[in-house]
Order: sequence, then structure tokens, then C-alpha cells
Amino acid sequence: MFSRSTEYAIRAVVYLAMKSSEDKRFGIKTIAEDLGLPEPYLAKVLQHLVRNRIIYSAKGPNGGFYADEQTRNISLLGIVEANEGLVFFKRCGLGLNDCNEDKPCPIHDEYGKLRDGFYKSLAAKKINHVIEDLNEGKTFVDFLS
Repeated sequence: MFSRSTEYAIRAVVYLAMKSSEDKRFGIKTIAEDLGLPEPYLAKVLQHLVRNRIIYSAKGPNGGFYADEQTRNISLLGIVEANEGLVFFKRCGLGLNDCNEDKPCPIHDEYGKLRDGFYKSLAAKKINHVIEDLNEGKTFVDFLS
């Protein structure tokens, strides 16, 4: 559903929000190993997140990537938007260019309802909610095992 870079971005943000602080930073090698992701590709994803002020980085011997309270309060939709924009939520379910309210495609109404519901769910789900669910055992990610 999302691009690979957005999937990696969400995983990395959750990881950093759970494990890091301004005083406890993680290097790209550690993050990539812990998440099982390719380091060069993840480095580009993380730099993009830094440029969009979703996560932060510091240079030097104690440098690395980290999250703060602002990161924990961002919605999943915020990460999606920063990484790939919101085109997914405006696109026709069949990929037709001329699909609209006046000329709907065969799945226009049904897809629109699903898409709008997904948008609202992503907007409502904050990183701190994801962390709460993980801590309470309601959800699972492999980098915590």
C-alpha cells in the first residue's frame, strides 16, 4: 500500500521514538541492523525525515539519530505525507485520470469510503499511541524481541 521508503520511515520512527532521546542517539548501522533494513537506503530515508523535522540528528562522536516529544506526537499520516505526499488519498482506485464525482469509475464510491476511512485512521494514530499498543502487548514488531 505504501512505498517501501514510507514503510521503512514508519518503522524507523517507531524504533527511535521507543529507544532514543536527545541524550541517547543511534547510528545508522545500529538502526539498520536492529530493523533488518539495508543501511544505504535507510540512511536516505532517515535524512529525509530529519529534513522534514520528524526525527533529529546530531554529528560528532556522540552523534546519531533520535526522536523527541514532538516526534512521539506526530501522526502516522504526518510520516506518510512527509515521505510520499498525500497523492494516494486523491487517486482513483483504478488509476484513471478522469475519474471524479461527475464521471465516477466503477468503484469510485466504495473506494472513496475506504480511502477516507484509512486517511482518518492514520491521522488519528499518533506514534505515542503505537508505542502504548506495543508496550501493552496489543501489537507486535520484530525489533523489540
